[in-house]
Amino acid sequence: MNNRQLKKRLTAYLDQPAPADSDEQIKETIGLCVAIMGERPALPPEPRQSFWRFLSDVFHFEGIPILLSQLAVLAAACLVAWSSPMAPYELPMYMPLFILTVMPVFFRGQRHHVSETEAATRTSGPLLALARLVLAGMSALACVTFLLALEVWLRRTWEDLGRMVVYCLVPYLTCVTAMLALLRKRRRDSAGLCAAFALGSVVFWRFSGRLFPWLYEASALGIWAAAVLVYAWLFAKEVAFILRAAKQIDMYGIAG
Repeated sequence: MNNRQLKKRLTAYLDQPAPADSDEQIKETIGLCVAIMGERPALPPEPRQSFWRFLSDVFHFEGIPILLSQLAVLAAACLVAWSSPMAPYELPMYMPLFILTVMPVFFRGQRHHVSETEAATRTSGPLLALARLVLAGMSALACVTFLLALEVWLRRTWEDLGRMVVYCLVPYLTCVTAMLALLRKRRRDSAGLCAAFALGSVVFWRFSGRLFPWLYEASALGIWAAAVLVYAWLFAKEVAFILRAAKQIDMYGIAG
């Protein structure tokens, strides 16, 4: 028998319709499966891992890259401030960089095509995104606090501290909210869009003092405060979506 005849016979055999199982055979199979499962000893339910324990595990694997990237932004800002104290309108341009540098961590699952694997784990994708958000937010808060303290020390006055805090909050909340929204959209180009948005924000805030000098006057502080409230509300909505997806064991951040 040559290869052509063998292939012909195998093809003819595989093309034959599979025999239909009778109802008795199906019931017999189900009964055997039930009997096998009944012979297995009952296993005690495993305790669920707390979020803080999970957060420490995420920090073990991703905390150092997040912290180092934030420290790099802080070092660059401190070098500029040390050469000459920055004007208040120069601070916002550094805030999108704190998001840009941690973006690879948030979009790592999409970049390496393992988002489906993350979603299938016991602690699913939404909690992983929340843990990364907590780590990034804590490190950014520490870095911005240090930068503001340095500015106050170099300027030898606390007069503009409140305004500088607001100037830092608006661009940071804008970028982090945009990143979470893009992550939630599950688009393949979300990482690129997020990077473009962050870089565009850096350019805008770099030249905003020249383009819109009135925006940094004391009379415009109400506009900044309103912007903080709006973006804080949008950010809270994104966090609520993450918590709801985690509770419902829903997909989150999966590129479609």
